[in-house]
Amino acid sequence: MRLDIYEISLNKPLKEMKKNVEEFKAFKRGEIRIPFHLKAKKEERAILYNNRFVEYISKSPIWVPYMMWVAIAIFLIWYALFEIQLSVLNVIIICVAGGFAWTFFEYMIHRFVYHTETNSDGISEFQQNMHINHHHYPKDPERLAMPPIPGLLIAAMLFGFFYLIMGMYTFAFFPGFILGYDAYITLHYFQHRVKSPGYKPWKKLWLHHKAHHYSNPYSAFGVSTRLWDFVFRTMPKDSNKKRQVIVKTG
Repeated sequence: MRLDIYEISLNKPLKEMKKNVEEFKAFKRGEIRIPFHLKAKKEERAILYNNRFVEYISKSPIWVPYMMWVAIAIFLIWYALFEIQLSVLNVIIICVAGGFAWTFFEYMIHRFVYHTETNSDGISEFQQNMHINHHHYPKDPERLAMPPIPGLLIAAMLFGFFYLIMGMYTFAFFPGFILGYDAYITLHYFQHRVKSPGYKPWKKLWLHHKAHHYSNPYSAFGVSTRLWDFVFRTMPKDSNKKRQVIVKTG
């Protein structure tokens, strides 16, 4: 028998599914539609942290990180051109490579860090703070991009990592990388806050991300592009149809 409902498992009630891994397995068996820990809540937003300072720095209007990353990218491009004296052509090529690298990074982090189910309490808590809260409140306008303070800390670590690999060329590579991120947060914001556009390529991206949130959170990991979902075969099988749920009674 098949029922069109969200969570139901007569053999293993949801209240017993304390671990994300158990929910993941139940989802794969077709016993539940969406794992409970990845299901959107009815409320658009909520206070997530008791500490007022942590709550404050955990959210931001979209324009703040957007303008911040644009300003940083402009400075780095200026530094690459006039201080390091790379040629304009080299800066353009390396910058474009950085933007393309972002799309791969976006996919890998989303799939293998944020959506790798584990029984580790520490990793689960990290995932909760970094991403799962977004699945709970996907339309919260102040939680659709990394806030400035944690964003700058992560960016500094990434810049240092890239610098160890490519040295001064990082000043041309990293602007493309963070502008790729800027494009990502812009698309991500509109995918959650604006109705799907009529322009077909954009509409496909909108539906792609919708499938990730409301159909199968273990597919459709790309937000700014569907390329890597094609490459690694994680395209949603049927993004326009509701997932059927199998209820086992015996």
